[in-house]
Amino acid sequence: MEAVLSRRVDELVANGWEPVTTTETTASLAGRRPFAWWLFLIVIFLFPLFGGLLYLIFWLATSKATVFLHVEGGKVIAAGDEWLIRLQEVQREAYVEKQRDIKEKGFLRVMWPQLVVSLFLLGLWIYLLKTYL
Repeated sequence: MEAVLSRRVDELVANGWEPVTTTETTASLAGRRPFAWWLFLIVIFLFPLFGGLLYLIFWLATSKATVFLHVEGGKVIAAGDEWLIRLQEVQREAYVEKQRDIKEKGFLRVMWPQLVVSLFLLGLWIYLLKTYL
């Protein structure tokens, strides 16, 4: 496998992609689209008994993503679900930034908004379950 292609495949594998096929100048990788947590919560809220299970089955059936890479003129050309690669790269940069903030400022100082929202949603869910069941 060419060095440029090998480097790009390694980057994608680090982001969670799995190599399906590889040759000297081409590679095919498979992954999954992101899970839509807010949609999952809305479905659970609207259909409390089986909504979550149905959404999980739907997501597993439709979330497969594939990227095809090939070398052309010494450059790696991607085709397929490129939007997912760009999204992962942006999220990776945000993740590194957040980790740096946590290291510098401390976990609670950086993550308190997410913790408050998570606790609020958990409390709301428990309240709804007690009220309607």
